[in-house]
Amino acid sequence: MESKIINVLFNNKLNNLSYQIFVGKNLLTNCEHIINKFVKNRKIILIHDSFFTLKKSDNENFNALVREINKLAVSVNLISVSGGEKTKTISQLNRIIEKSISFKVDRDSLIIAFGGGVIGDIAGFAASILLRGINYIQIPTTLLSQVDSSVGGKTGINSSKSKNLIGAFHQPLAVIIDISLLKSLPNRQFLAGLAEVVKYGLITDINFFEFIENNYKKILNYEPSILNYIISRSCEIKSQIIKNDEKENGKRALLNLGHTFGHAIESFGKYDGRIIHGEAISIGICLAFKLSNKLGICSQIETERVITLFKKLTLPTSLKDIKSISATTGEMLDKFKYDKKNKNNELTFILNKKIGKSFIKTNMDVNIITKFLDEEI
Repeated sequence: MESKIINVLFNNKLNNLSYQIFVGKNLLTNCEHIINKFVKNRKIILIHDSFFTLKKSDNENFNALVREINKLAVSVNLISVSGGEKTKTISQLNRIIEKSISFKVDRDSLIIAFGGGVIGDIAGFAASILLRGINYIQIPTTLLSQVDSSVGGKTGINSSKSKNLIGAFHQPLAVIIDISLLKSLPNRQFLAGLAEVVKYGLITDINFFEFIENNYKKILNYEPSILNYIISRSCEIKSQIIKNDEKENGKRALLNLGHTFGHAIESFGKYDGRIIHGEAISIGICLAFKLSNKLGICSQIETERVITLFKKLTLPTSLKDIKSISATTGEMLDKFKYDKKNKNNELTFILNKKIGKSFIKTNMDVNIITKFLDEEI
């Protein structure tokens, strides 16, 4: 299968920034042609999920990457980090920074993030502040990180109040997406990543949504050509949305469809594995469509169609599907206060007029949200 290269371009008043996303199968087992220009004659710090180690014989992609970097780089130092949202803390960030400094890092050094979204977020944030900013590359290993968090330059860690409240926008030099890595991914993680894939069709591309509807069985069977397409198309849609809105001052907020509800729901699981990000987003998106329908904006037929697809993908569509988690309306509303989309203490939600047509709804009436939550949770 041939790899695909997607060009990401940011337009802003100061400069134009571009980088490439490489998508394909078995990219890492023969990656010298991709990484040569990025790692040659540089000090490399490889921040990786502790799931991947050089001692595990089944991690051929990780081993191959380290071998290729060693051929080209001045030095390679590895920092192992546990996956999971509990890792995204100031103390873990400090550990990464101090270890990086101990490796005699300089401003020409390069960080490579190898892992899921948590690894990419904290490694990217470390790169953004280390020596006031050094370059980094994203090599996402989960479906969710391949289609979402690795693209767009959002980096950060969590606060005690909510997710991702501490961070920076710091664009990578490149993103390398090897779909072969998905073979090592637990099925639950793979399914969770599909929530973000569906999201792109719901935001702006009904044809993509229909493609997923028509091919969901092939997706669930890990058919390589189908996976290549849905990952590539997701990255293309995201890159187009963020092209003129790098810092999320406008339409980039559309990418948060389902996230106001989802982040709140995820937090009630205390990041202990009872619910993971993509599952929370699946529920959040369904709630966003139900709210859109309740407001008379989106039809019942379209809302049910969305919920049906998530069910076919064996993803939860209601908080009631997660028996070990409960929340009150008051607790949900309290979490909403920390949503980064809010301005002037007014609640902001991403809603839909129909499939493929999301919009930003500001100054949401708290009384309407309260009544809605009373009925749904």
